[in-house]
Amino acid sequence: MRHFLAGLLFLVISSLVGTTATAQSRPGLYLDCQMGYCDFTYLKQEVRFVNYMMNRQEADIYVLATRQETGAGGGEVQLVFIGSGIYASMVDTLRFVVDPNATGAIAREQFVKELKRGLLPYLLASPLADQIDYQVAGESDAPSESNEAAAAAEPDPWNYWVFNLGGNGFLSGEASFRNTSLSGRFSANRITDQHKLRFNANYSYERSGFFLLNGDKFTSLIKSYTVRGMYAKSLGQHWSAGLYGFLESSTFSNTDLAGAIKPALEFNLYPYEEVQNRQFTFLYSIGPEYFNFTDTTLYNKLEQVLLRHGLNIEFSQTQRWGSVSLSLGMEQFLHNPKLFNAYLNPEIEWQIVKGLSLNGGGFFSFVRDRINISKEGFTDEDILLRIKQLDTSFTYFTYFGINYRIGSRFNNFVNPRFGSLY
Repeated sequence: MRHFLAGLLFLVISSLVGTTATAQSRPGLYLDCQMGYCDFTYLKQEVRFVNYMMNRQEADIYVLATRQETGAGGGEVQLVFIGSGIYASMVDTLRFVVDPNATGAIAREQFVKELKRGLLPYLLASPLADQIDYQVAGESDAPSESNEAAAAAEPDPWNYWVFNLGGNGFLSGEASFRNTSLSGRFSANRITDQHKLRFNANYSYERSGFFLLNGDKFTSLIKSYTVRGMYAKSLGQHWSAGLYGFLESSTFSNTDLAGAIKPALEFNLYPYEEVQNRQFTFLYSIGPEYFNFTDTTLYNKLEQVLLRHGLNIEFSQTQRWGSVSLSLGMEQFLHNPKLFNAYLNPEIEWQIVKGLSLNGGGFFSFVRDRINISKEGFTDEDILLRIKQLDTSFTYFTYFGINYRIGSRFNNFVNPRFGSLY
């Protein structure tokens, strides 16, 4: 069916269908957008031949939309179509690539076009079948398979390299406060199906001034930079191997310079091509780390070279009922096994029953490896303004949300009036 659809240049499922078909004859659609953002306003204006349902349990057609970043900075979007009721036997998957230079308008037009393409088999099986009008492109209008193959084989003058350079600046203040914040970033990536090479550098500068009631002025300054790089080589559908390294400096963490280079090996229980739906990975790394501290640490060190290893386990799955992910891991210095950190990061989005949904997650860490803490002590200002990193045995953050909705089944209309008031 997908090969047949590929022969259609454009589906003219015209607005005539949307205006002549009654709400009862339109199939019910529930779009589960896991892409970060979907323009539902534009979607409802352009695709009017379905009823947009508030609950997936009431939908005739469930569509799961996910996105993975491509090597050039664009995205591969996957649309999974699952039918219910009279469409129960109809399941399909479409994939398309959004150009990294595509504007939001171009990306949403492409999304709508591919959504229409995927909905065509369901419409042909619906009461709307007799009202569908479509055109098949002629040879002069559509590129042939040989032309497409030639385009795919066209050499890339950049050899798949993608570069980004940027920065930000913020100024804010009032009578008793001033703040200046500057940041810069650079990245270079080369990603193919067999190799993944990523490099990025970040710089941050933040200066704040506080005018106290007694007339004094207190100034805080935090500066840092980080340079990171990694290389991964595909070893089949389940294995990858490579290297990871970094250089960094931070006034907050009492570090003039720190660096590491570590070989790493990853195993994915599922094939990598299923990553948009599920993954279960085990990533192990080991290697030397170098530290040059600003002030003498609690361990009476100004400079150290230590060996550290780590294991990260990550599971994620996206289904009709929602999504769940769980990552846990540990890093440990080999010269002293008591110096380690262990972390847990769960997240869930779950539509329990019709109208009732739950979401939650967090990050929890047991910290026993802060070898960088200065022995010079801290002032109250250091603690209140978080100018310097303190020792701790744990860190955490968490969030939780629940929502229950009752009311109309339909979600078809767009009305932007008085949008700034409510």
